[in-house]
Amino acid sequence: MTHEDRIRQFVEKKFRARAVGDDTLLFSSGLVDSFGVLELIAFLEDEFKIEIDTNTHEIRDFDSIRLVAGLVASVSRTPGEA
Repeated sequence: MTHEDRIRQFVEKKFRARAVGDDTLLFSSGLVDSFGVLELIAFLEDEFKIEIDTNTHEIRDFDSIRLVAGLVASVSRTPGEA
């Protein structure tokens, strides 16, 4: 299962969304609110065993499955952040 698949499953279940595509807008469409982004971050940190520094990332970094998966990949390979 890819990062995208795991993130999609979480988003679809948690936010009761259907057929969330890789480029479906999550935050700017209102599907996920600011509290939901915090829940998403907690999921990502737990699921992928990473630390996301919210001071270095903007809300738009969490606006689609593709962007979130890219963030996970970059944090996973950045020394000192994972």
